[in-house]
Formats: sequence, structure tokens, C-alpha cells
Amino acid sequence: MASVETVLSVSSLNEYVSRLLDNDLRLRSLRVSGEITGYKRHSSGHLYFSLKDEGAIIRCVMFKSSAEKLSFEPAEGMKVVLSGRVTLFARDGQYQFYVTGIRASGEGEQYRRFLELRDKLKSEGLFDRKRPLPFLPRCVGVVTSETGAAYHDIRTVIARRFPTMRILLAPAQVQGVGAAATVIEGIRILNGVDEVDVIIVGRGGGSYEDLSAFNDEALARAIYASKKPIISAVGHEVDFTIADFAADLRAATPSAAAERCVPELAAIRAALGDRRSAMVSAVQARMTGAKQQIRMLSSDSVLSKPAMMLDIKREKLNSSVRLLEQRIGESITAAYARLETLKSSLDALSPYAVLRRGYAMVSKAGGETVCSASGVSVGDELVLRFDDGSVDVSALAVTPKDDDAS
Repeated sequence: MASVETVLSVSSLNEYVSRLLDNDLRLRSLRVSGEITGYKRHSSGHLYFSLKDEGAIIRCVMFKSSAEKLSFEPAEGMKVVLSGRVTLFARDGQYQFYVTGIRASGEGEQYRRFLELRDKLKSEGLFDRKRPLPFLPRCVGVVTSETGAAYHDIRTVIARRFPTMRILLAPAQVQGVGAAATVIEGIRILNGVDEVDVIIVGRGGGSYEDLSAFNDEALARAIYASKKPIISAVGHEVDFTIADFAADLRAATPSAAAERCVPELAAIRAALGDRRSAMVSAVQARMTGAKQQIRMLSSDSVLSKPAMMLDIKREKLNSSVRLLEQRIGESITAAYARLETLKSSLDALSPYAVLRRGYAMVSKAGGETVCSASGVSVGDELVLRFDDGSVDVSALAVTPKDDDAS
């Protein structure tokens, strides 16, 4: 009797293998060591990367709930020990490691030293100064390997954006023993060149060990002491070094640093063209307005017939002078008339007018005016003042007024 052949669907096969892996207690709680590669933190908070050694690689995922418990940020090239379980993602048939914990291993001690140095320099304020980059540098200084891809990328980008921009390279060793000292020397040399307005310090990506020269304390202090603003362009987007923190600006790649250093010549020319058009339009508008004003003024009779306008103004002035003279004469005549009236009034009140009517003023020899008989004593020397002169007399007798006689 022939046996019945069993045919599985792809889904059934993947689910079967997935159950086998899930049910194997040895695979449900593992620790695996290796080097992180392809590291990426998703916007969801999950971590995706692979773990590799010299002979193999396995895909890994660490969900947000576990990733939030990490005390450090994993990085490309970091050697670690992962805790978790092996499973199969049935939909894709993808064998992978679900990570629940990460511990640094091998280079973990180096990474801890990196964190300690970062915190030390940060507390000293070496990461606080961020100087603005010049809009259009006269010359861009570059500290990197002369034969590396980073220098090629920088030159390519700058040549595309601003073909006439000068580039000055200070060749440096970017990895290995003594690399940091050559980078520091390159920064020193470029600081001594007056035309260099900005400096790019960088290299291409690499393992954590490859980038160790840019985690040097002396290099960080040299970057901080630089008179020129410095852009750090070390590694790829996921790589951070002490140099990145100390620099005035951190670029994800050398190409990105070149783009931040120089503007696009075509864009500048376009902007200048727009400015020129705006200025021409403004000048033309001013000229049009001036021409209109000139036409308006040229039609004014003051400008077209100045002699006639002067005659009119002169006649108006003469009329005003005549009117003023008339008003002044009238005012003077009125003032004289009022003065005569006041004079007549004063004359009427003057005691001399009374004297002209036959009366006399009596005063004692000392000048005291005598107003009544009671003010005179027998023997007093008196002066009788008439209109045409005065007479000196002596009082022989004083006769009081007889009230009954009045």
C-alpha cells in the first residue's frame, strides 16, 4: 500500500519551525556575544541591527520596552553580549534573535571610558561653544587622510557646489597608534593660515576601534582651542565621537560637512540676479517718479514764466506797502487826536488855568501850601502866586470865616 505524501504550505512550514524554536527551552534564554553591525533606532523606539563574528551573522531586534531600560546607546562596531531568545518570524521565514538585554563586552570597557571622558569634558564646558560658520569662506581647511575616501568626497562636493573654492589639506593619520597627534598637528597648521576660515576634521566610517583616534582628550581640547570654527565629520550617521561633541558643528558624513561649509555658487548667482533685478526696478521706479515730477513742475507758471510771476509778486508787495503806510498814517492821526483830547482834559484840571481866571495860590515861605486861614499865623511870611508872577507878603491879621455871614 502506497504511503500518502504530506505537502506543507510555506506558512505551515514556517509556523512549524517557529514552534520548534519556541518550545526548545535552551533557545528561550540565551546569551550571545558578537559585534553590532547595521545598527538603527526606529522612530517607534525599536532597535534593529545584526550581530556578527568572524564566521556568521544573525539579525536582531530589541523592542522599545526593553530598549528603554538600557543605560547606554548601542553603536556600530560595539562588541556586546546579548540576552534574549531565538525565534523565527513566520511571515518572512526570517530566523532572528529577540534581544531583551545588552551588555558591553570586549570594547565595552573602552566604551565606558568614552562615556566617562564625554561627561568630564562636558562638565568643563568644552561642548558648550558653538561658533557660527562663515557664509562664504576664503579657503576651506581639511584635516584627514590624503588617500582616504573622505578627502575625495569633500573635494567632489565642494567642486560641485563652488568650483572656485580653495581647499587646503593638512594630511593626517586617521586611525592607529599616534593618529590623534597627527590630527592635532593638522589643526595647528591650518590655524596658522590666515586665509583658512573653516576647518573640516574627519574620516569615513569604520568600527568603534577605527574611530578611537577621534575620542582622544587632547584632540578634543585642540578642537576647543582652535581659532577657526571646526566641523567634525567622523564616520557615518550612527557614529558619534568626542570630536563631534567638541566641534562647532557635527556633520554625519564628510560629504555633509562639505555641503555645510560652502554655499552653492549657482544659488548665490541666482540670488544676486534677483537682487540686481529688484534694484533695477527700484531705480526705474524712482526715475519714472522723478520724470513725472519734472513734467508737473515744468507746467507750473512759476517756472515757465518767472518774470511775469515776479511782476505779480512785486505788485502784491507794493499794494501791501501802500496799505501798511495808510494804516500807519491813520493810526498816527488817531493817536494825535487822542493826545489833544487828553491835553485839553489836563489843561482843564490844571491849577494854572484857575490862576488865569484871577485866583492865586498861597504858600508859606518854606513852600508849604496854605489851604485855609487856620493854617496861617500873624507874622507868617506868605507867597501869593498869580498867573503872571508871585508877591511876598506878611500876615498882619487872621480873620476866621464868619459862619453867619456865609
